[in-house]
Amino acid sequence: MSKFKIINLLDKIFISVAIFLIIYAWLNFYIRDLWTTFVLSLIFSFAIIFLLYYFLNKKQEKVKLNKKSTDEMNKSFLSFRLTPRNEKLNLLFKIFSNEFETKLDNGLLSYIKEGKKHIVLIATYIEKINENDLINLIDEFANFDFDVIDVVCQAVCENINSKIFVNKKIVFLTKEKLYTDCFLKYSIFPDDSKIDTSITKLKFKDILNNFFLPEKSRSYFFCGLILIFSSIILPYHIYYVLFGSMLLIFSILCKLLPKIRKNK
Repeated sequence: MSKFKIINLLDKIFISVAIFLIIYAWLNFYIRDLWTTFVLSLIFSFAIIFLLYYFLNKKQEKVKLNKKSTDEMNKSFLSFRLTPRNEKLNLLFKIFSNEFETKLDNGLLSYIKEGKKHIVLIATYIEKINENDLINLIDEFANFDFDVIDVVCQAVCENINSKIFVNKKIVFLTKEKLYTDCFLKYSIFPDDSKIDTSITKLKFKDILNNFFLPEKSRSYFFCGLILIFSSIILPYHIYYVLFGSMLLIFSILCKLLPKIRKNK
């Protein structure tokens, strides 16, 4: 769904009108009294529209919850990523100290978990760690005493070989794991006061661009087609021809405008 309420409202109006016209057109075949047809069409279309948006809203709520959680995770990771290294270490020290015996000595963070010594390596500046990155990152720790190395990072390439050390384990604390297993679990988050979350001012140009998105072309086309078809069987056909033609023009604009902008 669009982030602009006016676009969502117009979409709902088009769908609702189309549903009403379909029901009205079919009832008009069997019931000749226009007033009875109109009232029954309103009742049936209202029931269908209510059920339609009831199930759509339930699905949308799940999407919003997932989006909200994802946004919070991205915001927390971005805040952590922008934090100076010593503050990152202090934050992780505070988190691990809640459950494990933790030490921070000369910029080296380590903790004991299930009898094994973990050391923490921060590599949030790398977008997606590959095998060469991993070799370069842990090279300086080759002579350190540890059992497990925790690599704090944003993401890791698939099928990466993490068994570089013999009898030593490498664990990746990716963005998702860092958020759920550290920040969320212990309710300790990086300072996000420096992250700008202000909403940009809505511009008419943005609304217009959103109104004529290419993916809306099909919706405009089918709604327009329904109105054009309805004009054949319903009274006041000029009204339906006018709005049906307008929707078909919108459908064409949705396809043409991206090409026009591209050629500018």
